[in-house]
Amino acid sequence: MKKTSGKAARFLALLLLCVAAALLNRLIHFLAFDTLGLPLFIDTIFTAAVTFYAGLIPGLATVLLFQIYWSFLADGDVSPFIIVTLVEVIIIWRLRPDSGPNFGPTWPGLHGKRAFAESVTVFAGLMLLYIAASVSASVTGGLVDYVGFTRAELYRRFFAPNDVFRLAFYGSGFHPLAVAILSRFPINLIDRAIVVFGGFFIAVGMGKVVKMSSE
Repeated sequence: MKKTSGKAARFLALLLLCVAAALLNRLIHFLAFDTLGLPLFIDTIFTAAVTFYAGLIPGLATVLLFQIYWSFLADGDVSPFIIVTLVEVIIIWRLRPDSGPNFGPTWPGLHGKRAFAESVTVFAGLMLLYIAASVSASVTGGLVDYVGFTRAELYRRFFAPNDVFRLAFYGSGFHPLAVAILSRFPINLIDRAIVVFGGFFIAVGMGKVVKMSSE
């Protein structure tokens, strides 16, 4: 009975974590994009944090909860760019540094040779993950953009940050698919760094909070 109640409590805690992360992503979007006008797609930072901390299924659940909120409660549309985030979650899950036994990822610190060496290893892994996430976001986002807005001629109601670079590539005579992909790289090289490294250290902080509260 205790084992069953423990699993139920863990499931409820993870569900609440995913809901909180989805709402915080929406807050980040409002503050960064709507209010400050930053040309960055960083409203997946808490999705990344959940994936670092809890794994694949909670990460995917956060993506879907954010989309549900956006579509039905915030009067948004079902965005085809959800594919970009779903792929990113899978990449983070596959390439994330090894997690601790109970409390998500850890940062060894810089005190002592062993801790420093371990931190360098973790940082190198995060750099690899950052590069993979940047390429993935640019390629999948470009494919969605090309199929949905170029080939299918769907009506886009907003001016995306990468449209500035799109115009430059169009002027150079690139194929529309190449334009859709290449125009995303300048933005994604910046915002994926924020999402990957920010999400990782948020997850580290979450693990420390949970560990302290359980002691």
